[in-house]
Amino acid sequence: MTALRRRPALMAAIVIFVIGAVGLSAVRHSPPLPVPRSAAIHDALHSRWVRRALSHAHWDRVVVDAIDNRLERVAFFDRGQILAQVALRHDGSLAQSIDFKVLPVPYGDWIAFYPPLLLLLAGLFVLVTGVAPWRRLRNLDVAFALTLVAPVVLLQHRYVNASVLSALPGLLYLFGRCATRALAGERAPAPSTPLLDVLTPEWDPGRRVRLLRILLVALVLAFLMVTVSSVDAVDVLYAVMEGATKLLGGVLPYGHMPGDILHGDTYPLLSYLVYVPLAWVSPVNSTWDSVDLGLGLTVATVVVVAWVLFRANSARPRRAPGIRRRHGGRSRDPGQAEHEAAGLRAAVAWLSFPPVLVIASSGTSDVVLAAMLVFALLLWRRPAASSAVLAAGAWFKLAPVALLPIRLAPLRGRCLAGALGAVALVTLVMGALLVGLGGLSGVTAMLHAMAYQFSRGSPQSIWSALGILPLQPVGEAATLALVAGAVVRLWQEPQLAEDPRRMAALSAAVLIALQLAANYWAFLYVVWVVPLLGLSLLAEPSEIAVTEPARAREPRPTEPRAAGALA
Repeated sequence: MTALRRRPALMAAIVIFVIGAVGLSAVRHSPPLPVPRSAAIHDALHSRWVRRALSHAHWDRVVVDAIDNRLERVAFFDRGQILAQVALRHDGSLAQSIDFKVLPVPYGDWIAFYPPLLLLLAGLFVLVTGVAPWRRLRNLDVAFALTLVAPVVLLQHRYVNASVLSALPGLLYLFGRCATRALAGERAPAPSTPLLDVLTPEWDPGRRVRLLRILLVALVLAFLMVTVSSVDAVDVLYAVMEGATKLLGGVLPYGHMPGDILHGDTYPLLSYLVYVPLAWVSPVNSTWDSVDLGLGLTVATVVVVAWVLFRANSARPRRAPGIRRRHGGRSRDPGQAEHEAAGLRAAVAWLSFPPVLVIASSGTSDVVLAAMLVFALLLWRRPAASSAVLAAGAWFKLAPVALLPIRLAPLRGRCLAGALGAVALVTLVMGALLVGLGGLSGVTAMLHAMAYQFSRGSPQSIWSALGILPLQPVGEAATLALVAGAVVRLWQEPQLAEDPRRMAALSAAVLIALQLAANYWAFLYVVWVVPLLGLSLLAEPSEIAVTEPARAREPRPTEPRAAGALA
């Protein structure tokens, strides 16, 4: 006990874990089946649509679970492959149906799933992130990151449970690495050389920069062609576009969405507001309407994230007096090409990570959230701006709520007041819009719709796939414990927040923990974490270190300097 008292962060984590595990287990309950299991299977099998979908297929397993208190899901499997799925109303009538056998891919463009393309992208990812000698922890990080390609391939072939389980090794490894890097620190990395430099020993840095520029442009064009030509956007894109169309008509989406997307109104208000300009040009009222503008926004956001990663990893110290080089009539630092190459490698790594192209071609709004997260870290030295971006992210999707305490914990004095004011301002603006469109009942309607994310039933989760659903509250409590421990540690040692790589790693660890604890997981969520890996585990340490001038003012005890810059 004495040892724990000397480590308040660990003690806080243990206390929160115990309280959370007991409390969440006590209040946990699965939604009851609106229709008894046997009756639901009977109604599904006697549906004309299901009979047609299963007419030339053999099924050996059926899974029945409650979507909510009014809808029930019945899914048919053959040796682990999902064949068909229906949603039944409480009266046994069909609400939605999917015949997976006729879908070439779960969502997105089939080209993005093409095995040779996935292999090509994986090879390019290794080229720009790997190092020599090969016995370096960095290469292990790269290898485990690439295991997240497996869920993409398995889901393409309709192995739902296997897709979820295949993500577990990579997510657990990256969680452990990011948490350790953030909270325990690590020894200085052993000397290494980028793999691209090893393979091109005769090239000067400028030539490598030109090659990386060509690769970057080629990847951007590939993303543009594949994404905008996608014919099977994910239902999330239709939901946010339909909600944005409702907002244009002066109606909140909550409780007023068409029934073609089940629970399409489960997102915070900003998820729909972001897409209002697109819906104004091209309204979406059903899944028969075009969402091409939404796909265009997705690919534009992917490029923006690439720019942020380039900027963060190409940051360099100020030029020392007298060190100049002539190039095209301008003075340049001798190492400018090396710094630019580091930034280009980070941008190319993001675009070449195979799941990113698949995710972008689906049009999911998760890419927009990824951009918000990297901007929050890019602005880390400006607490008010960074906190405002995280608050906006929380109004877009709920996950960034867990990062706000981490952002606020190391702040003091005016910095803390400014950050809290920024969060309050964002919340006030969004709340005013919510009340202005729907009155006070609009707040209740939004909270009721969002509650579905916490009570939904789904076989597509790690807990369901492993058959240990009753243990899910333990995972949720562990996530709360991680956040609590990190907050106490940063409150005690605010100087830790000055290392941008630590903060990027900590943010990645929290987001991975949220995904592991959730009652639904899809590989689309990987896109939240990949850019943060580019700012932490896969960053160039010498390029993204804090480079304040020697005469910079030291932080006062009551007002510590904001965390280190990424740019």
